[in-house]
Amino acid sequence: MTNIEGPHGLMFHHFHDAKHPRIQGSLSAEEFAELLNFVGRRHILPAEEWQRRALAGRLGEDDLCLTFDDNLRCQFDVVLPVLRDLGLTAFWFVYTSPLEGVVEKLEVHRYFRNVAFDDVEAFYRSFFETLTKSPHAELAVGRWHDFDPARYLAEFFFYSDEDRRFRFARDQILGVERYDEIMDRMMAEVAFDVEATAEWLWMGAAELRQLTQAGHVIGLHSHTHPTDLKILSATRQAAEYRRNLEILQTMVSVAPTVMAHPTNSYNDDTLQLLRDLGVRLGFRSNLAMREHGPLEHPRRDHCLVMAEMREAREVQARVA
Repeated sequence: MTNIEGPHGLMFHHFHDAKHPRIQGSLSAEEFAELLNFVGRRHILPAEEWQRRALAGRLGEDDLCLTFDDNLRCQFDVVLPVLRDLGLTAFWFVYTSPLEGVVEKLEVHRYFRNVAFDDVEAFYRSFFETLTKSPHAELAVGRWHDFDPARYLAEFFFYSDEDRRFRFARDQILGVERYDEIMDRMMAEVAFDVEATAEWLWMGAAELRQLTQAGHVIGLHSHTHPTDLKILSATRQAAEYRRNLEILQTMVSVAPTVMAHPTNSYNDDTLQLLRDLGVRLGFRSNLAMREHGPLEHPRRDHCLVMAEMREAREVQARVA
C-alpha cells in the first residue's frame, strides 16, 4: 500500500488500448487495476460517499477518491469496465467546448506530439526549431532568464527539464494564440488530420449520461480549459464556468456542485465565482496544501503513485 498523506483524490488523465494509442503518461486497463490494488481498494470511497464525508468534515485520514479530468473518451473506454468490475464510482471533471463541436487544440496538440514523432524529445526538438524560425523567436529569447527548470512546476517531479522548458514556452512566453500558430504550422507540415483525430478524443452527451446513471459524479472543469485560468479577468472566468455549468446541467439533468481547477490555475476571483454558482467541493491538482478550503481539496497525480509502486517493486526484488 502507498503511504497515504491524508484524504485526497487520485488524479488520472490518459489511457491506452487497441484503439487509443499509448502517449506520455498513459495507463492500460491492467496498469490502472494494479495501481488501485497498490493504494488499497479498501481506502477508495465511491464518489458520492467521499463528497458527503468531505462536506460534513468527516473524511478519514486514509479516505481516497478517483478523479478523471478532461472528458476523454479513452477514460470511458478503458477505465469504466474496470470500475464496473470493482464496484467503484468516480468524479469526472468535464470541460465542455468539445460537446459543442469545438475541436479544442489543447488535446489535439497533446495527441500530435505523442504520435507524430518517434518520441516526445523529438517533438520538443522540432517545436523549438520551429519557434526559432518563427516571428516570435525574439520574444522568446527575452524571457528565458525567468526560467529555472528546478523551480518551474516543481511539484510535478516526473516532468523532465525539457517538459518544463516546453510548458514554460507555451504558457509563459507564447500564450495561446502564438502557441497555436506554431503548432498549426507543425501539423500542416506533416499533413496531420485534426478532424479525424478529434472524432474520438472526447466523450459525448450519451457517455456522460451513462456515467451519471451508473452513480458517477460529473463536475466542472471550465468550458475551454485555459492553461492559465487565473490570469483571466473575473468576467472571462465567469463566462468559462457559467457556460460549463449550463451545458452539463442540460446534458445530465443535474447542476454540478463539484469541480477541479484546470492545470491547478485559480485565484480568489475563481473561488468566489464557484461559490456563487453553487459549487461546494473543489480539487487542486497536487498535495501542496494540507490545510485548505472546501474548493481546494488535494489530489495526487497517478504518476506519483506509479513511481511509488515501481520503487516498492525494486525494494521487494532486492529483498528477494
